[in-house]
Amino acid sequence: MSDKAEPGAKVKEYFEGTQMKKLISLIKVIIFCGILSVSIYGITVALLPRIPDFYKEEHWDVVFFGTSQSYCTFDPEIFDEYNLKTYNRGRQQQTMNYTYYYVKDALDNSDIDVVVLEIFGMFYDEDDTGFTSEGVRDSSLNDLRYSDIKVDAIKDCVPEDLQLDYLLPLGKYHSRWEELDYSSFEGWKESVMNPYFTEKGRGFYHWAGAQPCGYASWDEIFSEKRRPVYEENLRYLDMINELCKEHGTKLVLVRAPFPCNEKTVEMTNTVMDWADTHEVELINCMKVTDVIGLNFEEDSLDAGTHLNESGGKKVSRYIAEYLKENVLK
Repeated sequence: MSDKAEPGAKVKEYFEGTQMKKLISLIKVIIFCGILSVSIYGITVALLPRIPDFYKEEHWDVVFFGTSQSYCTFDPEIFDEYNLKTYNRGRQQQTMNYTYYYVKDALDNSDIDVVVLEIFGMFYDEDDTGFTSEGVRDSSLNDLRYSDIKVDAIKDCVPEDLQLDYLLPLGKYHSRWEELDYSSFEGWKESVMNPYFTEKGRGFYHWAGAQPCGYASWDEIFSEKRRPVYEENLRYLDMINELCKEHGTKLVLVRAPFPCNEKTVEMTNTVMDWADTHEVELINCMKVTDVIGLNFEEDSLDAGTHLNESGGKKVSRYIAEYLKENVLK
């Protein structure tokens, strides 16, 4: 009987052995895929640009957003004198779509009492280079922590054929290898595992040079004309306002001092109408340059396009006093 049963047992043993081999092979594939995924993730994290130490803080009294007008205008060190904990998150030529995600990311990371938005980004048109420039994309996206919000920003703001470079940045940021410290294990671990860098001036640019503003007339400042702004800019401004409401954060708009022309004055008036309708404060610094004490012979960095360090400090004192007296009561 045992001899007759032996062929069946051998067949069973064969199939069991085959199934076991398949199972072992499957386990090996799963382990390999797991190791590969962890390795790719680790390399990606290592190569991602470091993010500002802004993200370490759970609370800010005021955070500033906008274009280079923001980082040339609001100096956190001056706000320190008023016991206001602040950070400047302005970025060059930042268009309103990127600014929206910057505000969303900041509010998701920290409790913020006041968001101050410098409004030069509202003056960009659909075909301005800010919407297409790689430098503008990089300056905005590099300093955002990697999160669902950043992924949404990439999908919304970056041309579809370039999105993969920012979603999986192994290729785009391969030069980050050169920044890693290989001299010791501790040095390597610090350069890989510490994602933060200390941003000089908490985002404010300390530019001391002066190039006098040669603009001959400021009469346009008081024009009552209106000019339409790009509809997408208004849409993102609406979204920023709603975000602030959801988080119990006050939104304050500021127009930094810079030379007037018909376009920017008339668009400022349009944004002012929006602010009045939505009960949002807008501080037009161009109308109070005498109160601020600005001298465009000394306080202009580049013929009036931006403020230098001296001008930024003057405006910062004015805004700090305004916020303390009228907003942070």
